[in-house]
Amino acid sequence: MQQQTRNGRIWIIFSRIVAVIIALIATTGIAYAAGGEGISEGAIVRIAGIAAVAIAIVLLILTEFVFRQRVSRGTYHWAMLVALLLLPSIGLLGGVTTVFEETKTVASCSTCHVMHDFVADMQNPESASLAARHFQNRWIPNNQCYACHTTYGVHGTIESKRDGLRHWLMYVTDTYPDVIQFRGSYPNSSCLSCHSGTPVFSAVASHQALDQQLLADEVACATCHGPPHPTPPERQTAQEEE
Repeated sequence: MQQQTRNGRIWIIFSRIVAVIIALIATTGIAYAAGGEGISEGAIVRIAGIAAVAIAIVLLILTEFVFRQRVSRGTYHWAMLVALLLLPSIGLLGGVTTVFEETKTVASCSTCHVMHDFVADMQNPESASLAARHFQNRWIPNNQCYACHTTYGVHGTIESKRDGLRHWLMYVTDTYPDVIQFRGSYPNSSCLSCHSGTPVFSAVASHQALDQQLLADEVACATCHGPPHPTPPERQTAQEEE
């Protein structure tokens, strides 16, 4: 009976510590939301991961160094299981989510040397490329690179995963050409997912006349609207002038 009472008091202390940690994390989230940016699903998972790691550390220290001799063997094992497996798993999920969210940003894309020319052109107010016009006019508010290249994402096609792996291997082995070239064709579905059905798009007669060809990728959007990025010769010239 005394052992049960002692265990109850210990878990009350622990629950209060956990409550304080959660309150601090929640306060941070509320302050972030009050800034007008809101909290995305990724941010929620990230905050939960931080909270889980903090709670796991507190639980591990208390269980191993403070309460080990005061709790039953079964309680000790359960506490260690939660501190060493369950809570770190939540923290790992938060970390993975953070990495995935970060890779969507333009800053992440620009960290690769081969992407410098593309990002520089996109952010150049004097450029007339499709990417630059979308960026400068804020037709895509955030994560402009990822918005048009979502085939690299978790829900992308097998072909995109294959190409992504090939790109990664060439990058880490430093076997890529300094002026890279795009293989294949850009799917119209990436353009039509935003533009199709809008009044501006529907008002163009050629869009209506070529509706089926556009859906079937028989006619590329870039055929009429120009290249989305500088062509290889243009990028080669730009590098030589630097």
